[in-house]
Amino acid sequence: MKKLVYCHEISFIRTIDSEPEIISSYAKIQLEEDAFQLSLVNESIPNLCDGLVQVHQELSVLQILNSEVKTIDPGSLIIVPNLCLLKISYNLLTTIQSGVFNGIKVKEIDLSNNFISTIDDEAFDNITKLEVLKLNYNAIKEINPYWFRNSPNVYKLSIIYNELTRIPADAFKNLAKTRALKLRLSANTISEIDPNAFKEVSDIAILRLNGNKLTTLPAELFTNRTIRVLEVNTNKLIYFPDEMSGSGLEKLEFLDNPTFNCTSLIKVKKFVEEKDVNILYPSVICEDRAKEINLVFNFKKTYEIPLVLPTYT
Repeated sequence: MKKLVYCHEISFIRTIDSEPEIISSYAKIQLEEDAFQLSLVNESIPNLCDGLVQVHQELSVLQILNSEVKTIDPGSLIIVPNLCLLKISYNLLTTIQSGVFNGIKVKEIDLSNNFISTIDDEAFDNITKLEVLKLNYNAIKEINPYWFRNSPNVYKLSIIYNELTRIPADAFKNLAKTRALKLRLSANTISEIDPNAFKEVSDIAILRLNGNKLTTLPAELFTNRTIRVLEVNTNKLIYFPDEMSGSGLEKLEFLDNPTFNCTSLIKVKKFVEEKDVNILYPSVICEDRAKEINLVFNFKKTYEIPLVLPTYT
């Protein structure tokens, strides 16, 4: 039996393309003509209830921004056309339930700048057109390996500025298999990556892990896959596994990792010079007594400075 949800009367201004229109309604926000964009901005709509937003006409962008949205009920978004972007940001969401987005034909969903900490296992299932999901600036504590079942085209996932502490096994197993992934996981507190986290992933265009608490990267990350761009700035890395040299890297950034091991740094220097990798080094000075030099790693370059040895009289 379908649960009936009562919607309180709401008054708001909706903008269709560039024309604002004042609406007072008990039930539905409807689009009655073809348009590029429908926006609800700076309103008070605490609950998106059953059948509240109904779009049957041509539309590319639907935005609900800074409108005090706390809950989105399953069935609240009845959207028939293909959307390029569905953005519900700068609201008060804490939970994403299954049934809210399932079946919607949309290329990008942006739920950034909310307070989301709980996402149902099935919340992103059966969104067959979905390619990009942004969950930035929330309170998400884990990546769920069960997300994206029957949503086979998701290639770009961004979860920056959240509360992730680890990347679990099979984290990305349901993401796109036919194009290179773009994964943005910076500004969390990730200290662990499971060796099987990237199982079933063969091609990564960009992997950004800046601003976390990583001390190592698993060798399995670089095994049997291509990683074109790797950014691990501002972590606590000590070394890179030797397997990195076979991963097809084109760009490597690991600024602000002052604990990085000198032996590994010298290996990285040789690797990037042989492979012509675009590099950003941490600022580290390594002493080479055999050559009587200090090898200085800094930003894009390395320098050799004569080592001043103590003199004894």
